[in-house]
Amino acid sequence: MPEVDHAMMLVETQTSRLSFFGRIADDLTRQVLLPTDTAVSLEEGRREALIKADGHFAFADLEPSAANYRIHIGARSYQDRVILQALPTSAPVQVMLPGEDELYVLITSVAAPQKRVTFEQITFVAPIEAGAVVIGEGGFTTTLAEALEGQKVTFAVLSTVAGLAAGQMLRIVRSPDLLLRPGPYYPFPIDATVFAVKVVASDPLQTALSNAGIAITGINGTAPTVTDVGGLQLSRFNLGGNPPGSVILDDNDRNTVTNDRGDAVFYFPGSKPITTIDVTVSKLGYQTAARSINVTANARSFQSIALTAL
Repeated sequence: MPEVDHAMMLVETQTSRLSFFGRIADDLTRQVLLPTDTAVSLEEGRREALIKADGHFAFADLEPSAANYRIHIGARSYQDRVILQALPTSAPVQVMLPGEDELYVLITSVAAPQKRVTFEQITFVAPIEAGAVVIGEGGFTTTLAEALEGQKVTFAVLSTVAGLAAGQMLRIVRSPDLLLRPGPYYPFPIDATVFAVKVVASDPLQTALSNAGIAITGINGTAPTVTDVGGLQLSRFNLGGNPPGSVILDDNDRNTVTNDRGDAVFYFPGSKPITTIDVTVSKLGYQTAARSINVTANARSFQSIALTAL
């Protein structure tokens, strides 16, 4: 039997260095989106991310850069997103943004002995574990003392309520997941209030206008009260009623853009008594338009808006 030269037996190994990682969920249901449903890539070179079975995505072996990488996230029936993220060193960076997988509430009362805050009834809350971070106005921070989940939720128990008062807003952080907003062709539940918009050019062909910006400026005839809550700008719209209802939106909720067919969509819980939505529509090369649109709660409303070229 010939002798084996062990010095010549070399094993080639390869190692990868994690650069970016994150996870994607549905903005409406908060359910994690799986690899078969999503595509994540870098716009620079169209490099694809590895997406795991639990919904996490990852990029490896990227060069550190103070300039932002552009991470493109897309999925069928959802609005595409581009997230700007720097990689200062070779250490991995979790791609996460404030105001993503969070619950926004307006405090209606505070019970100090029970460390409880109450708020307008929420039809359904996807589970938020005890210990989740809670962020309030004026630098307030604490954690959930008890898990928050289920149907017809009206209160939360916190580790402390010192400094809180009725009329203040809270951010309750469920997870660091990134959210994809449903697009115009998403199968919305039948009890959702959906406001669909089509933006076209004011010409004989009614040409669809893509990448037109649409911003909500009022709901039920009322402009928002904008408040800084832990560094995030939240807009509270008073809906009226007795007791008075409200809608709380961050900038991602208030703004959207049309797709290649000129379509865009906003959506709200059907329990909110929304009757009108005011919007402004803008696109480079066209006059900005402002409209007040009638909508129907628990139903889908549609409006076509024509822009005049400059």
